[in-house]
Amino acid sequence: MEWNKKLATGVDEFDKMYPVMIENVNASLRLLAASRTVTDYRKHVDAIRMEFIRLFSYQESLMYQQKYPQYYQHKHHHEQFIEKLKEISSQFSSDYFGSTTAAQVDNIIKNWLMQHIFMYDKLWGQFTIEKEKEK
Repeated sequence: MEWNKKLATGVDEFDKMYPVMIENVNASLRLLAASRTVTDYRKHVDAIRMEFIRLFSYQESLMYQQKYPQYYQHKHHHEQFIEKLKEISSQFSSDYFGSTTAAQVDNIIKNWLMQHIFMYDKLWGQFTIEKEKEK
């Protein structure tokens, strides 16, 4: 996945976070694709999950401070995704890679992130811009 202007929310602070996060996730996805053991596979899925947890925690703290009216819905969407990543990681036992391949994890993340940015983060961006205009 690559950052592009179509994904921009219009809020510099938000838009500077995404390229860094996307690069970190892409690095973990490359390692995931090269994984040969269940332990490595889990480690890389968990690294991706932690990257999202860091980003979401920061975003949610900003939303809460702003008194963003869609805070709980947005937070819930984050939580559902973190649970999905936990579920993927937990599929793997000591000798079984599970049914979710690295390519599928890559697609799950990319699809979710694109949908989330367009359906949730852009709305939050609009709210933030309007709130700044009021000051």
